[in-house]
Amino acid sequence: MKNEKENCDGQTAKLCFLSMLKPNDIIMQMTDNEPLWLAARTRANQEIRLRESLKKLDVTHFLPTRFVVRTYSDRRKRVEVPVISNLIFVKCTPVEAYALLNDHHLHISYLKDYSTGRMLRIAEQDMQNFIRFVGQCADNGDYECVQLDEVAPGDRVRITEGCFTGLEGELVRIDGKTHVVVRIPQVMAMGIKIPLSRLQKVK
Repeated sequence: MKNEKENCDGQTAKLCFLSMLKPNDIIMQMTDNEPLWLAARTRANQEIRLRESLKKLDVTHFLPTRFVVRTYSDRRKRVEVPVISNLIFVKCTPVEAYALLNDHHLHISYLKDYSTGRMLRIAEQDMQNFIRFVGQCADNGDYECVQLDEVAPGDRVRITEGCFTGLEGELVRIDGKTHVVVRIPQVMAMGIKIPLSRLQKVK
C-alpha cells in the first residue's frame, strides 16, 4: 500500500524500500581501517533497544524513525517506531564492526555487496542525503516504507527550491509522476515528487 503525504511547499515524499536484501548476510573480508557506513539487520522489534546500546558504546549510528499514535484499551499514546523494520546503519571501522558482534554480542548481521561479496559499504554522500531526507520528512509530515520494484537510473538533477533545496538525485517516473530519487545502492531508494520547474540538471 502506498502512502504519500504533502510536505513543505507541496512536495510529496515517499520512501521506496527495495526488497533486495537477504537476512543474516555477514561477511568477514573488509581490510580498510577507516570508518565506513554499514547497513545491518536487527532482530524483530529490537531496533530502538539496539540504538540505545550503540549510544552507550559511543558508536556513530542512524536509525530512521517516525512517531505514530497508537490506541490502547485505556489511552492513546504517541510512540516512536522504525521507518524500516529490522535495519539500522552504523559508522565504524571493520575492527569495530566485528567487535560489536564478538565482544559486545549485539544481535546484528551486516549486509553484503552482491558484486564484491564483501560487507556493503555506503558512500558518505548517499548516507548524508538519506539522513537529510528523513529529517525533512520528520519535520514536515509523516511517511512510510512502501514496496517498489527497483527504479531505473535517470538524469542527475538538483532541487533548486523548497525545503529540499540543494539535494541531488535522479530524475525518474514513478506511477507516471516525476520524482527525484535518492539511493542507497542495494538497500533502498527515496522518491520525492516535485515539479520540473524546481529542478536543475547536474552536468
